[in-house]
Amino acid sequence: MATTRAATKETSITGYDHDDPSLKTGDGGLTVWVLQKMAQEKRFNELDNLFDNGLTMNALPVGVCAGTPARVFNIVDPISDWLDWFAGRDWHGKIYFSISDWLDWFAGQNWRGKIYFSSNNKRVSEGRNRVREFLADPRSPFIPMCKFQTVLVDNHPLAPRAKSNIVILKYADPRTKPYLLEQVVEKFPVIDLMVAVKGKYGPVFVGKTWLGRYDEKGEFTASNPDRLNNWYFLDFNEGALREQRESHWDNSREEMLDPIPHLDN
Repeated sequence: MATTRAATKETSITGYDHDDPSLKTGDGGLTVWVLQKMAQEKRFNELDNLFDNGLTMNALPVGVCAGTPARVFNIVDPISDWLDWFAGRDWHGKIYFSISDWLDWFAGQNWRGKIYFSSNNKRVSEGRNRVREFLADPRSPFIPMCKFQTVLVDNHPLAPRAKSNIVILKYADPRTKPYLLEQVVEKFPVIDLMVAVKGKYGPVFVGKTWLGRYDEKGEFTASNPDRLNNWYFLDFNEGALREQRESHWDNSREEMLDPIPHLDN
């Protein structure tokens, strides 16, 4: 079995392989739905601890993954501030959590996860999100869209306490077609950072998203490094995809990339 990184980031040690059986914890282990519930229960210290103490991986994940989002902070907080002024503190708490819960539900109904392309360089690739074509139409299919570039790096300034390496997802050029959501992502740029932890079916990824901007070179600057936009969680293992199909599906049609593209980089 490969070993994790030593305590110092200067030490270069081969990371875990995604298929390493020691990363599968079995029944009672973490799934994306368990992690989503932790976020909904505001157990952010536990999630931060997982994020800061992840597994160093030897390559980017590849293929289709199940995903769940949670707590869209930067949308909720301005509404929360307005409600403080309009309704006063007596009603604020109930309304705030109703909005947060609705946003969690809405995001969960319209996003199923991601697709990662294979590549010659196992630390650099790209992918797509599994998103409903028309967010306002629950009968519309899920489409591969919202393109991202992804890189496996040793560290990142937005995650200074992370002990493992980090997967970055950049959305400097998210368009594949003129989908409305892609236009929104282009106007409100985000970056995703995620780390792997041991899970029920194998490695599961704990992710954070920040709002900000991209410069002409594609480099990202967060609007507020101390303020997350949302959490998200991904699992590329077949067991997670099976659980998604059997227990978290609404029978909506989904267009898949078949075969999943390979990048010659």
